[in-house]
Amino acid sequence: MRTRTHSALEVVAWVGLFGIVAATMVNAQDRDSTRPDLSGRWRLNHELSENAESELQGMQSQSGGHGPGRHMGLGGLFGGAQQTQMEEARGLVLNAAEGFVLTQDGDRIVLTDGDGRVRRLTANGRKEKTDGRDVRTRWDNQRLISETSLGSAKVTETYERSTNAQQLVVTTKMDMHGRELSVRRVYDAEGPR
Repeated sequence: MRTRTHSALEVVAWVGLFGIVAATMVNAQDRDSTRPDLSGRWRLNHELSENAESELQGMQSQSGGHGPGRHMGLGGLFGGAQQTQMEEARGLVLNAAEGFVLTQDGDRIVLTDGDGRVRRLTANGRKEKTDGRDVRTRWDNQRLISETSLGSAKVTETYERSTNAQQLVVTTKMDMHGRELSVRRVYDAEGPR
């Protein structure tokens, strides 16, 4: 009698465990299926994109502009390592790729620009080292968000498909010492989708 009761409890435990595993797998599949497919070959649409240089000049004029005794550009506001980090962050915002290929396999994202430079991201919300920088990439509903920390500067890139799926909108935002610069770029899909 004791053996049958013990066996019945084992069966109930196994059935419960199987149910939990199955539910977890279904939730993971549902989560993956709701994510957009950002894959494709993308070409910058200059007409629909914001001009990063003019956005930067607007930010500089808000911080006091140029004048006697003032440093040129945002990098001059900070010294040493901070200036280097600022210039690196500025480069990430200003230097947009004319085109790139994005491949996506679940949470693994690979961006390859026209010069063959490859950037690998893992959209799991955990911090990782990418090109010597701290990067955290995650999904936020239909958007892929990648945050790069450069000392006191943070550069956030948001990738989002347009409603017609023929364009990818990439918004790059730099935040440093309370100053923020945001540039929105639109990329057109190359070839059939």
